[in-house]
Amino acid sequence: MVLSPKFRLKEIASFFHQFSALLDAGLPVQQSLTLAGKDCSVAFQRSLQQASTNVAQGQDLATAMTLTPAVWSPWTLALIQIAEYSGSLAATCRKLAIAAEQQQRRARLYRSVTLAGGATVSSLLLLLVVLSQGSRNFLVQPGFWITVGLLLAGAYLLGTRSLTPSLYRSLARLPVLKPFLEAQSMLYFTELELPLTCGVPLLSALELVRDRIPNPELAKNLTIASQQVARGQTLSRSLQGKIPAIALQMIRTGEETGNLDAMLQKLAAYYEGELELKLRQLQGVLRPLSLLAGGAFVLVLGMQMVRSLLGALPG
Repeated sequence: MVLSPKFRLKEIASFFHQFSALLDAGLPVQQSLTLAGKDCSVAFQRSLQQASTNVAQGQDLATAMTLTPAVWSPWTLALIQIAEYSGSLAATCRKLAIAAEQQQRRARLYRSVTLAGGATVSSLLLLLVVLSQGSRNFLVQPGFWITVGLLLAGAYLLGTRSLTPSLYRSLARLPVLKPFLEAQSMLYFTELELPLTCGVPLLSALELVRDRIPNPELAKNLTIASQQVARGQTLSRSLQGKIPAIALQMIRTGEETGNLDAMLQKLAAYYEGELELKLRQLQGVLRPLSLLAGGAFVLVLGMQMVRSLLGALPG
């Protein structure tokens, strides 16, 4: 996440787009902070106003934003600090805006997929309970409906949470999720392009990205790769056998042509499209499955009710 969860990704993207446009127009940082984010929430505008005040007192932008209460992530602050000193602040903010928009689109898909999965599991459990109980008494038990509600709430929270190493380890135990997790991990890795664009040395950029990746195995591999790069090896050689072959080939091509940052941008577009396609395919399977499971539950329950009514008739 670029900001704390209480701020919407839509606000984040809007702010960075407006802020970069104002900087490109020649406005100073303090005035740009004051004018940007006018359409955002009151809490978000208050944090921007505080940052603007800090800048007016002589602080650099990254330090000024650090002093706002628990708003900006270390990743964002590091990029802004680097970009400010390298003179690429406007360009970096545009990239952060695009990243927030992409994250917002993925978040909507995550929520949709996890809710569809939660609805499918809940419907199947209801169906199993109906078939095993053979009566409708459980339907009037509060505990049963509380359990169903907790299942749906858990699915929603899973879809809205950011991946952490512990959550990644739990999800990685499910083979069906492996392609999704791999694509998402590679998307985190391709963010290496941002610090490289700002002129950050490769070793420092690898450290920044490594701390951001939720995949503990990939983070460990990047640590090893950093040590090998420090000894003079190329990034592609250091990552041999540690990332997918297509990613390795594109990185090697970028190194050979001297356009590693541009190649990482293309690699990000590739994995963005792959992840979105896989999520939509899974969504296309889960939605009809949840409808079928729910329909089967209603059908079986209806048949049991009709059977009970017929059994209650005299004779």
